[in-house]
Amino acid sequence: MTGFAEAVASWRVALRMAVREAGRRRARALLVVGMLAMPVYAGTVLALSYRYTYASADTEAGWALGQADYRIDGPDLDRAAATLPTGSRTVPVVHGRTIVHVGDRYTLQEYEAADPADPLARGMYVVRDGRAARGASEVAVSSRLAAALSVRVGDTLSAGLPPRDLTVVGVVDIARELSYRTLITAEDQPLSADGSHALLVKLADRTRWNPRRHLNVGWISRADARPSAAERATRAAALMLVVGFAGVQVALLAGAAFAVGARRRRRELAMVGAVGASRRQLGRLVLANGLLLGAVAGVLGVGSGVLTFAGSRGLVERTLNHPLAATGAPVTWLAGIGLFAVAVGVLAALGPARGVAHQAIMAALAGREPISRASNLRWLTGGLLVAAGGATAATVASGTSGSLITVTAGAVAVLLGITALAPVLISVLGRVAPRLPLSMRLAVRHAARHRLRTAASVAAVCAAVAGSMALMLFNAAKSNTAVFSQPNAPSGQVVMAAGAAGRLTPDRLREIGRTLPTRSAVPFGALSWTAGARFDEASRYRGSGFPPDPSRLVSVGGAALIRAVIGTEAPPAAVEILRQGGAVVFYPQLLRDGAVDLNPPAGSEGAKATLPAVLVPAPDYYTTLPGVVISEQTAARCHLSVRPGGVVFDTTRVPTAAELAAANSLTLAL
Repeated sequence: MTGFAEAVASWRVALRMAVREAGRRRARALLVVGMLAMPVYAGTVLALSYRYTYASADTEAGWALGQADYRIDGPDLDRAAATLPTGSRTVPVVHGRTIVHVGDRYTLQEYEAADPADPLARGMYVVRDGRAARGASEVAVSSRLAAALSVRVGDTLSAGLPPRDLTVVGVVDIARELSYRTLITAEDQPLSADGSHALLVKLADRTRWNPRRHLNVGWISRADARPSAAERATRAAALMLVVGFAGVQVALLAGAAFAVGARRRRRELAMVGAVGASRRQLGRLVLANGLLLGAVAGVLGVGSGVLTFAGSRGLVERTLNHPLAATGAPVTWLAGIGLFAVAVGVLAALGPARGVAHQAIMAALAGREPISRASNLRWLTGGLLVAAGGATAATVASGTSGSLITVTAGAVAVLLGITALAPVLISVLGRVAPRLPLSMRLAVRHAARHRLRTAASVAAVCAAVAGSMALMLFNAAKSNTAVFSQPNAPSGQVVMAAGAAGRLTPDRLREIGRTLPTRSAVPFGALSWTAGARFDEASRYRGSGFPPDPSRLVSVGGAALIRAVIGTEAPPAAVEILRQGGAVVFYPQLLRDGAVDLNPPAGSEGAKATLPAVLVPAPDYYTTLPGVVISEQTAARCHLSVRPGGVVFDTTRVPTAAELAAANSLTLAL
């Protein structure tokens, strides 16, 4: 009990002295508080954004399905709905595109015909202003579309085929992608005749239904819409990576600052030791500085992070592209983040405190500079072991069955091992000082003399660079994993990216095709040349709904590619023009006097080529698919270089998320 009372009393004295020291050295105290508060502030904003956005897996599923169990679509939609268990409830949703006329502007926009107020659709839509559309003369617009068209509640726009005037009664965003530019009409008021019809299905309690029995129906189940365990682990690992690297960096920088402060207080601390303070009590005098400044940094960091998040909820939503959930504040998370600052402060002061506890009192009173006697072999061996252990753990856990948390922890261990090696490198650098100019020689010798403090600063810079590189590589890898997309193309079609298509063998193409409901897989080549468009006559087509800028991609293919674009067999005239060395054009803006102009890429010395062409109108404007098709023989005759353009998988129905994931996995295994 005496030991406990002594510890309490010494800590009380140490904290009182720390408060006085902070008052005397305000600039250094503010610097340390600022360094400790930075990761706390960032961690608070990130944690609140994460907690309010990804509140639960069911909330994320609600962005796409509301409260439904399934979303089904396809040719056999009515027959599938007739087989639902008794007591099930359905809500129709129509998705399509239409021409929108505001003022003198014509644009092609997406629309959804749905009832955002229906309980089954709760979570799919976010009403920002006004209300949802209820009749044939009303429409709601998303925030991005309202800004793009400069419309607000009460304004009028023209949309639909045939066009009709609609009053904007609300601003409603789609939760699954807040960036969508979309019109939202009443569920029984679609704006086009060829819209894609779907049903939200809520099964009756304790009933089951298998959509796989209906071959011509695509579906998304609630299980498919929920984020997987791997996705949740990836988010957690990314958050740990950011906060962990920032914490290590700040601990190193703050450790250097505490070391400087402890060195300037050497004589004062030595006098405390001379009058009877033990080594442990001397160490507590330095640790108290870390404890005090860490606590202040934790309160300031958490408080400023909460205020920042509260004042920028709209910006957070736009950045994450999802709505924020109405959940309670994560008090436990915030308390843990605040304690993180305290822990980092104590950790940063631990090294200087140990040095003060072991300093020679008489040398400190005399002002003699202590010489570091730390063994290079000890630092070298320890650093190599920690770095090798972290690298091994990260490598083993990076497999398909490994833990992302372990990978992140291994990366941090590698960083700590390199930090332990830094003093050895600094001491080696001091041996070359005599060969350097005067100013550099003095700097290197000073750094080598105080190698622990210098190593902490160097390691902090290394941590910042390593963390930045890790995030860059993570984002680059993430951006390259989406090989397949369901793009602006006919409903259900899947397009493989050009980079992956260039590595495909015929056997692998057939294997990937078997994972999808494939009707046909159509590889096509692409040219760097683009088709010329007649912008001066675009006004002729506004009344028909043609946008002013169609796809001008020129591809190499045949009848199969034409069928993939137009949805029916290629007409004989199209096949004949390809055989004769001409081109097939899908949009009238690309056709001029029975010919199409092919423009060379920018910076090329080639001259414009003109080919005879026939128009085979596409049913819609598909920006992902080509606007012009020529044959391989024509490309060779005109000396046009052909590169892989991708693969169009023409499907019998909309692929499920599981089917797309399987196809993507096979492709990434190339």
